[in-house]
Amino acid sequence: MKDILTTAEAAQLLGISTRTAQLWVESGQLPSWKTPGGHRRIPRQAVFDLIERPLQQQSGVRAHAIILAAGGRGDGWRSAGLPGLGLLLHVAEGLQQVREWLTLTPPMLIVVEHADEAERKKLVASLSNDGRFAQTTIVSLTMTRSGTPVLREPQRVRLGMLPDVAATSAAVVEHLMKTGRHDLDFAFRTPWNERARLAAVRDSGLLGSAPDPGFDRLVRLAAHAVRAPIAMFTLVTQDEQWFKSRTGFDGSTTPRDWAFCNETLVANELTVIEDLSKAPQFSQNPTIAQPYGFRFYAGAPVRDPLGFALGSTCVIDVKPRRLSANEREALGTIADAASNLIRLRALEREIT
Repeated sequence: MKDILTTAEAAQLLGISTRTAQLWVESGQLPSWKTPGGHRRIPRQAVFDLIERPLQQQSGVRAHAIILAAGGRGDGWRSAGLPGLGLLLHVAEGLQQVREWLTLTPPMLIVVEHADEAERKKLVASLSNDGRFAQTTIVSLTMTRSGTPVLREPQRVRLGMLPDVAATSAAVVEHLMKTGRHDLDFAFRTPWNERARLAAVRDSGLLGSAPDPGFDRLVRLAAHAVRAPIAMFTLVTQDEQWFKSRTGFDGSTTPRDWAFCNETLVANELTVIEDLSKAPQFSQNPTIAQPYGFRFYAGAPVRDPLGFALGSTCVIDVKPRRLSANEREALGTIADAASNLIRLRALEREIT
């Protein structure tokens, strides 16, 4: 009996379609790795573990948002996004695609436009009554304009759907940022999913862990790729940023309110600050002054298998500068490689 399976073989054992198995692999739900030829391989034991503990019995959520957009509004949602929430976005205008996504670990957020239409209303009702989605916030957008959000129960809300997608997105973000964050009191910006993100950092097994040559190589590659004197792989906790790997910097931690990576966590994408001395949010940051004299920052999120940004792969320089398109791509690719390495290390821990 083979210990290693292809995606198709894993799908056959699980009794699901190959496409669904691919979705589980892409989301990190089904552990895997990629061969040099680009093919996915899956440990047979991981499939058996999934059979013994089905997805429906797994707890937690992933750092994703699923948007069921109204007809013709999908591109508008992809453009507007849901800034500041810390979630990876999936947008579809059809129910079938959304149902496929919902077979994965539940997302933190589901937004349904035209939620007063029969089929979409039925979807919202079924999700609200499904225990798998108890930790998922479900936002129903209807054409019935309401001056204030209608809260049906915790994490279930109905808002008015606006003609402009960007305005609708802004209304959703504004409501979510006002609710569910009452116990968070930081002097700097944090994403909406900060509480869950902090839990993911704690659960990663990376904090305080021994040096890892794999991460060290990626950090050195980042410094080389963008010609920066300092590069780091940071993990951002509630109180500090801890450097899992670093080059060009002596300390192993800094207070979190020194962390430029806070901006990367909020943006949830590659973030470049060309001149830190001109950024108002860093006017009191000690690293802008001597002996550090930092002037440039660029960081890309490093994620766990469920999509939570644990920190970033970042580079720092002591002079203002810009990144070329190739340098941006390189830094993003290196951060993705660090995310894949996190998934591999988690898989190795499960196997052993």
